[in-house]
Amino acid sequence: MSVIPAGAPTRLSLSVSAEPDPVASVAAIEALYECARAAVHEPDPVALASALAGALARVFHADDVLVGGVVDGALTSLARCTAGQLVPARAAHASLAADEIAFIDWALVRRQSLSVRGGAALPTGAPVPPWSDVLVAPALHHQGQPVAILLVARRRRPTRFASQDLRVLETVAQQAAVAFDRAHLLVQLHSWARGLEALFKFSAAVSTERDPARLVRDMAEHAARLLKADGGHGGLAVAADADEPVQMVSTAYWCDGEWREQPRVWARGSGIPGLVLDTEFPYLSNDYAQDGQREQSPALPDVAFAVAVPIKNSTDEVLGFFELHRRPGNGAFSWQDAAFLESVANMTAVAIENARLGTALHAKNQEVRALSARHVSRLEEERQHIARELHDEAGQALVGVKLSLQAMSRLMPRGESALQEQLDHLRAQVNDAATRLKVLARRLRPPTLDRLGLDKALQQLAHESEEHFGFAVRLSVPAFGTRLPAELETALFRISQEALTNVAAHAEAGAVEIRLEISGTERLRLTIADDGVGFDPASRSSGLGLLGMRERVGMLGGAFALRSVIGEGTTITVEVPFG
Repeated sequence: MSVIPAGAPTRLSLSVSAEPDPVASVAAIEALYECARAAVHEPDPVALASALAGALARVFHADDVLVGGVVDGALTSLARCTAGQLVPARAAHASLAADEIAFIDWALVRRQSLSVRGGAALPTGAPVPPWSDVLVAPALHHQGQPVAILLVARRRRPTRFASQDLRVLETVAQQAAVAFDRAHLLVQLHSWARGLEALFKFSAAVSTERDPARLVRDMAEHAARLLKADGGHGGLAVAADADEPVQMVSTAYWCDGEWREQPRVWARGSGIPGLVLDTEFPYLSNDYAQDGQREQSPALPDVAFAVAVPIKNSTDEVLGFFELHRRPGNGAFSWQDAAFLESVANMTAVAIENARLGTALHAKNQEVRALSARHVSRLEEERQHIARELHDEAGQALVGVKLSLQAMSRLMPRGESALQEQLDHLRAQVNDAATRLKVLARRLRPPTLDRLGLDKALQQLAHESEEHFGFAVRLSVPAFGTRLPAELETALFRISQEALTNVAAHAEAGAVEIRLEISGTERLRLTIADDGVGFDPASRSSGLGLLGMRERVGMLGGAFALRSVIGEGTTITVEVPFG
């Protein structure tokens, strides 16, 4: 074997026959143009390697072409063109023979251009693959590290590469170095962008998701995408009741970009989830097939690597877990991955605690709302009872007093004018008291509301307001055909009553419009608008009357809105469901 320098110090020639073949300058120019065009137009490493492989095969009339990107000394994004046919990217690595891999590794280690003629042997003693003629040029970036490697080969001995061909391939390699460097940088930027997107999704999930089980599922998916896991799941630590032991519970498994329902339960110490529940520490498995805690998922049966962490709150209570998996060939998880997953678990723990606090607060609010509704109902019952007592008992008593006074007046001897005048005055006072008692009873609970319904009660309320407050009331109420629910009629009547009282006290209005109408499907809208002086809602706190209205509407599951502009009056709008 002879070693012949090929000109540049970074070029090594191993040959049996150093006799070059002439090559046309047109072919060299064509090679440079087509390869430069591929380097400019292909930002993706796999597409770039494929384009260069096809171009080199055509220009050099090569039987075999290998183009691969190099990241951290390892061959990636390999493209192969054999007999003019591109090998699919996924099959390119599998197509490499052992001697071809050894040859490429040797060339990458030397970082030198090579021109090898058939029959030579490498200095390592390994045989050169069965090519009659081979040109190899590594693409080195500005720091001298290989970012790609280009290989063209011929299998027929009569055909030789010309001496200029290696220089052409070196020139293409120089162009490819910039192109692959850019492509690898774009891949890294895309990875960072995916990481930022995942962080944004983490933040969105933490901020918006209120269901702990759904939150854990979302966070497990985002973490799996960011760490490039092939599958994984997450779950919560759950106890059936206070006396039962805590277990890890997962409802689904994420694989190939989708969730597949797969309910599982792990007792403490059972499986990887049960193990992190028991130890409260992260777990890393780089030989999953031999791991005693392994549990193959039907969705991803060929797991090779796993990482799991517990989800713990500030008091170190285990709330749940995350577990991610990778298939063979996709690289093992690292403790750095576990640390990242722990940070995700910490964010999730805060969100779970907030969600549980929110759930507890919602339950308390519902309890307070139920108590408030009960209080209002009891208050209406008491009002109804008092109104009935005033009308039936006190009213009847006053009628009895009035009749007694009338009888005394008839029995009074003539000539007792002073005493007669006193009796007439007493009768007038009794009549006035009876009238005021009736008004009070109606305000406490108008009999019309119970006997005739909301529309008649609102008509009576409008008439009495016009008489007592002095402003006009325009009323518009549809014909419902049937009575509304009692609690709905009571709430709408009380809101109208309170609104008219507020108008009389503050608005200085000349007219008020009360409009009740059906809004959409199974919703009622009550609008009360006055033409008074109005006020600035932002500068005035709500009084008890407005708070009472809001509370009544809230108990009915409705919506309350107030609009007021100084000099333009005030409008109250209430929408409540019915049906």
